[in-house]
Amino acid sequence: MRVPDVELTERETALLDQIRFRYSSHDELRASLMPMAGLTESLLERGAIPEVRLLYFTDPERNPGGRGKSRQQVFENNGTSGTEIYAHGNFLKFLEYFIYGPALPPSIVAKFRETMSFSGYLTAGDINDLAPAARAAVRSARLIPHEAAEEFHKLALECGAMPSSAESIRKSILTVR
Repeated sequence: MRVPDVELTERETALLDQIRFRYSSHDELRASLMPMAGLTESLLERGAIPEVRLLYFTDPERNPGGRGKSRQQVFENNGTSGTEIYAHGNFLKFLEYFIYGPALPPSIVAKFRETMSFSGYLTAGDINDLAPAARAAVRSARLIPHEAAEEFHKLALECGAMPSSAESIRKSILTVR
C-alpha cells in the first residue's frame, strides 16, 4: 500500500480510506466519488497539495497532448466545472497523483531525484543523459511504457524540469518496446 506524501488530517485520512483508486465495479467507483470530492476540497482549502502537482492539472504547458488546454480545461470543455470536477470519475487519477506523487517504484524515484539534484535544472545535455537511464529503468522494472512515460513526465516536472524537458523524457520513454 502506498503511503501519502502529503500530510493528511484525521478527517482527510478517513475520506481517503473510503476511496478505491483500483476499483472493480462501477458501484465501487460511485462510492468513491463523494469522499473524493470532500478530500480534494479539504486539501485545496489547506493548501496541502504541492504547487507543481496542481500545475500538472491546471497549466496547459504541462499537458503535452492537450492541444493547448490544461487537464482542467478539458474537463470544463466537456461540461464539468468547478467542484463538480472533484466528484468526476476521471478525476480519480489526478487526486491519486496529488496525494501520492508519481506512480513509480521508490528506488527509481530516488535515483532520478538524486540525478536531478546535481544540476539544479535540466539542460539539453541532462536530457540526453536522463532519457536512456529512464528507458532502462522502465525495461528493468518491467513497467508499461505508456503509463511509465506519464509518471516520469510528472517526476521530471517535480524535479524542476521545464515542461518541454519533461515532455522530451516522456517521448523518449514512449519509444520503449
